[in-house]
Amino acid sequence: MSLLSKKIEELISESGETVQSLAEMGNLSRSTLQRVKSGERLPSKNFFKNMCKVLRLSVTQEEDLKVLLEMATVGERVYFNRRKIIELIETISELTEYKIPFSKELSLKEGRHHVDTISEKPEIFNGESEVFKIIQNSIDKELFFSETPQLKMAIPYDYLQIYQYIFQQMLGNHKSLVLQDVLNLSKEYDATIGDKGLSILKYLIALSLLDNVEYQSNYYYQSKDLNYEQSALFPYFILTSDRVITISRDFKSAVLYHNPEFLMLYKDGYRMIMENTESFIDESSDLFKIYSLDNSFKSKQVIEPLPCFAYYFTNELIEQKINKDFLYYQELLEAAKKFYKNFQCENFSMINIFSLKNLRQFMFDGSICFPDEVSIPFTPAERLMLVKQLREDLSTNKRKAYALNDEKIFLNSSIEFVNEYTAIRLILHYKNDEKLVFKTIVLQEESIINAFDDFMDSLPGSEYVLAEETTLAEIDKIISECENRLSRV
Repeated sequence: MSLLSKKIEELISESGETVQSLAEMGNLSRSTLQRVKSGERLPSKNFFKNMCKVLRLSVTQEEDLKVLLEMATVGERVYFNRRKIIELIETISELTEYKIPFSKELSLKEGRHHVDTISEKPEIFNGESEVFKIIQNSIDKELFFSETPQLKMAIPYDYLQIYQYIFQQMLGNHKSLVLQDVLNLSKEYDATIGDKGLSILKYLIALSLLDNVEYQSNYYYQSKDLNYEQSALFPYFILTSDRVITISRDFKSAVLYHNPEFLMLYKDGYRMIMENTESFIDESSDLFKIYSLDNSFKSKQVIEPLPCFAYYFTNELIEQKINKDFLYYQELLEAAKKFYKNFQCENFSMINIFSLKNLRQFMFDGSICFPDEVSIPFTPAERLMLVKQLREDLSTNKRKAYALNDEKIFLNSSIEFVNEYTAIRLILHYKNDEKLVFKTIVLQEESIINAFDDFMDSLPGSEYVLAEETTLAEIDKIISECENRLSRV
């Protein structure tokens, strides 16, 4: 039996009714209800609604049962992967939307293993819980005692607990941290890694968004020819300012070293690894690099703040919108013309998910998240022209564009997800103390791409996306509001 059928059986039992009596009261098929209860079949939408009514479920109970129905329909793994992507989107939106106050004071936890005096003798820890305790203790000690706390980590990409702990300690903390890590990734599909990879991705990005964390994350793809492991028995390690923790492959054994020479040996090795690996979360003001303007690629799906207006960018409009005083104006102009031309040719079937909330904001300020020194805001007349073209394409089914239900999912103007078939490109653009920050992450792991592919494909027709009629009605309101403002000018 599935979790859904077990819960339905439980609810029927709690109701004090039989399958027969419930079927009669709700005008339901007794045989269908019996098969739903036993897990032999899933209920249809109407059957589910009537079943909840006859069982007299509260709103909360019905919502909980809907979750179990979705899990039974798509599979638990797919369901939880979709939830993780929603959590990722909302975490990024919250951390870029709201300033986290520095109000938390760090304190060392009692009962943890702690060494006040530096010893030349290494200490050995066995058992996963003991290994994690010494890692926690070392992180806390570094944050509590060091004037300039720093962590350097070479640990598995999917080891969630450590990143989760660092994030929890740094969120709202008065302390600052310099954090570096090297991620060992795999392009091949691995069902055991993919799901954890989505979870840890949330914390990697969240750490990069905290004002009190200076985060540099590098990566390499594992292969037979490329191996940065310091030891076969203890391949992973964490460095603080005064200690090295080496960790076994199964995370069930660890050795703590205080020896300064040993510490220097690992620091030198870590520096070599960083020099020979690539940046994972890349912060840059170079639009060529962030948006890969030098490359032509076909996009399958896009989630972004605004409906994709790139379809309507003519060469004339591009020339008007790029600031002629920009130092590299001519180079950017030529690259942009080529980029948008290729985009319009290659991406006619792209699924575009956007936010009406951000579209309304665009109609007020005309900004498309480019630096002020590069772009000129769109005029009210230009905004109206763009949104009318969008409305025309949606009403004639020329484009596959869907508006998010802002009551179900929180997406602000800082996020873009682009599915490029062989990679997921995540672009962040947000203001930090009035400075516009750009970051990009390119994900090429097959399991991660598959998860995003499924999530984006699942949005049309889901509760997270508005119906076509509602979307068109909302766009009509936006057009009317804009026309009214223009008429008053």
